[in-house]
Amino acid sequence: MLIQVFLDTETTGIDVSTGHRIIELGATVVKDGMHTNEEFHQLLNPEREVDPEASLIHGFRLEDLVNQPRFHEIADVFIDFIRGREVFMHNAAFDVRFIDSEFERAGRKERMASLCHVTDTMDLAKEIHKSGQVSLDALCSKYAVDRTDRDKHGALLDSQLLAEVYLRMLESKNSLLGELEESVEVYEQPRFLELQRENPLVIRATNDELAEHEDYMRKLRDAN
Repeated sequence: MLIQVFLDTETTGIDVSTGHRIIELGATVVKDGMHTNEEFHQLLNPEREVDPEASLIHGFRLEDLVNQPRFHEIADVFIDFIRGREVFMHNAAFDVRFIDSEFERAGRKERMASLCHVTDTMDLAKEIHKSGQVSLDALCSKYAVDRTDRDKHGALLDSQLLAEVYLRMLESKNSLLGELEESVEVYEQPRFLELQRENPLVIRATNDELAEHEDYMRKLRDAN
């Protein structure tokens, strides 16, 4: 059975090196290409203020999160959820930096690379769409994925949207590959052309060719 985990985070800001933290983890599981009810969702107390710009995106402020657990309190459950699985994230480097930073803050030795196989869905999007936007919003529009419930960014909802976008991207890529293979096969098939002319095609020798022929025949006569 093929099990795939689609994971997303929301944070207090965009730069982990300046102390920004995760405020929400959300993940959904796809098995053999089918959505399941298995999921992971946790709000977190970041123990710091949320940048106003980030708050506009996901809607959370510190006062909304002070009663939520801290990352180190839920680390074991999160690790059990992703360990040994293939984890898909959109712009994975961003999320991995934040999660690994939380492990470090919690005094944990685990890192995403040692826990699971990380796949960046943005790479697939760029492979399929050589130009244009490949943000999650843009891909939802391209593949007609319903996001009417997405008033604000949310880790769990975005993981569910990402799972659906990925499945549709994969279907689109496989369809394109199938069409390409079919066209190559048709191209490589031998083609036999049967031409029928109303009047037979007559090929006449040139004067030079006639002269060469006459010279050759004279040499034959002389040899005899």
